[in-house]
Amino acid sequence: MTRAVPVALAVLALALAGPATGADILRIGIGPEPETLDPHRGLTLGAGRVLQELCEGLLTRDGSGRTVPGVAERWEQSADGLTWTFHLRRDASWWNGDRLTADDFVRGWRRAVDPATASGIADLLDGVANATAIRQGQLPPEQLGIQALDADRLEVRLARPSADFDMVLAHRITLPVHGPTLEKAGNGFAAADRLVCNGPYRLAGHQLHSAYHLVRNDYYRTPPAMTAVELVVSDGPEMELNLFRTGALHVTSSLPGAMVGWARQEMPGSLHIHPWTMLTYLRANQNGPAWRDNPAFLTALALALDRDQLTAPSQGRAIPAHGLVPPGLWRESGQAAADIPANTARQQAARDALTRAGYGPSRPPPKVEILHAATEPVRQRVVAIAAQWKQVLGVETELVGQESRIVTQRGASGNFNGFVLNTWISYAPSYALAAFLPPGTVLPADEPGLRALERQILESGRIIPISFGSSQRLVSPALRGWQDNVYDIHPVSQLSLAGD
Repeated sequence: MTRAVPVALAVLALALAGPATGADILRIGIGPEPETLDPHRGLTLGAGRVLQELCEGLLTRDGSGRTVPGVAERWEQSADGLTWTFHLRRDASWWNGDRLTADDFVRGWRRAVDPATASGIADLLDGVANATAIRQGQLPPEQLGIQALDADRLEVRLARPSADFDMVLAHRITLPVHGPTLEKAGNGFAAADRLVCNGPYRLAGHQLHSAYHLVRNDYYRTPPAMTAVELVVSDGPEMELNLFRTGALHVTSSLPGAMVGWARQEMPGSLHIHPWTMLTYLRANQNGPAWRDNPAFLTALALALDRDQLTAPSQGRAIPAHGLVPPGLWRESGQAAADIPANTARQQAARDALTRAGYGPSRPPPKVEILHAATEPVRQRVVAIAAQWKQVLGVETELVGQESRIVTQRGASGNFNGFVLNTWISYAPSYALAAFLPPGTVLPADEPGLRALERQILESGRIIPISFGSSQRLVSPALRGWQDNVYDIHPVSQLSLAGD
């Protein structure tokens, strides 16, 4: 069922198809070809976009991004918040008609935390009892805090109460796994011609580097409006823009930054820009020679940055970040964890911190290094950061641009002297903060505690938030049911075309 099709031919075929109307196929861009459809190994946004249509967990997200019942029709928590009991829908089934049971979730979660799976996102389950120890090879997967009480009831035991565990339950890391397919195919169970899942759509075909062909799953409890969907793969946002303009796409996964102004003028009814849960930040090597024994210098650098200027239109479409948790993830209102002084007051506070660090006209501050991905948008961002440090503090900056893969490796190993510019996509407040804490750190069980922890991390100076990202898409006015939301999640099962 899987075959390779040259990208140029696939694009031409879609373009010649013309605008899809009425009962035609709904076509949605997903960006580059996903590396895998394995829910435990896939790391890219494209993998998540495909799996959200094909599979469903205990909880899921609706068109507005809210967490809602999925396979679990209801659940309850124990008084101490440590035990969650889920009651599965009795009509839940796999694409092939096999009944879906609690054992399927036990199988999936154990595989997710098993070190042999080598999942890059299994830490999302660290709130579950024994998950961290299992990931580190200290316990067998069978000791994970999950068990099937019977076919329709699943019990999950947490290591500690969690303020946002329900948000994690909507992530693909918690998906069930079809036992017979896993037993037969092993780690190849998620290949396009083998995958068996339980979502509103099933995978009918896959053309490599071209498209995933989806058809309505007749076993799903609520039939989606569209009978057929194509999730279109592309090499980049420029290709998706061209497909959209020809009518071969109803939704793009992104939009070239340089074309936002054009789209605002030429296609205002199609342009959607909305805050998204991606944080761009500077992380300092805490043993960096410039501030290892002089934390006041780090404070000066953090205070000197003007986020409003760094997120001006000339620097891309982004939102100033004064905290670590993206807006929209907190259940209660409020975003910033830090006080935001006026620009002049902030710059003076930065200069005062520089003086406390022992630097001034007679003793210039040391040069600072920023390791960053060698792409033009990122280069422009770090150039702007360096310019602000020079203007406010007189600090010189050495910019070290390398391949994204190398930057990730060096950042993870601490192989840099100054800062590394990183991005982080969050799904819940606790997960947003866990990235900046030592492994195994016990997180507060309530939102006030998480907010206090966020402030503590910021006051350390080693993490300097720069901006929150935004989703930039083109959406056909003919599409019904689209809702912008902070997760940038838009289930196809809740979309339709005018006239259908």
